[in-house]
Amino acid sequence: MGTRSNLIITDDHNRLQLYRHWDGYPDSETGVLADLENAFPYAWPLPRFEADDFTAAIIRAWKGKGGGNIYIDGSPKGWEKIHGDVEWVYVIQPRAESKKNGPSIFTGEPEVAVYDWHHFWFDKADPEKTRPKPLSKVNLSQAKEAGLGWTFS
Repeated sequence: MGTRSNLIITDDHNRLQLYRHWDGYPDSETGVLADLENAFPYAWPLPRFEADDFTAAIIRAWKGKGGGNIYIDGSPKGWEKIHGDVEWVYVIQPRAESKKNGPSIFTGEPEVAVYDWHHFWFDKADPEKTRPKPLSKVNLSQAKEAGLGWTFS
């Protein structure tokens, strides 16, 4: 049985979602955080970041391991389209800088926010009523190091 996860990749123009059927945990060499580095050769060099480009790079890197596991999962408006059996959710986006008289804009190196979705899955929390809080946030360029050193209690 796999550890399922969703990845939401977003910027100020796009919001894309992937579903990873196995190896969805944040830690170890094959976990999501370490595996994100495999997408770097297929994407724009950081700090340039485009959600659609990086999503395509993830698919290219991770599909190289064979069929299954990685799926395009739609373009969610929020948390309402997370799979019911997902254990981890990752949001990859540039840092937001708020503007006084307008919407937030995304700038700078992307970060990965890691959400433990066990509570929302097992306790059947309503994601439309409950806004989850990330367990951790890390710069995308440091995701592998963070995944290998991950401690979760």
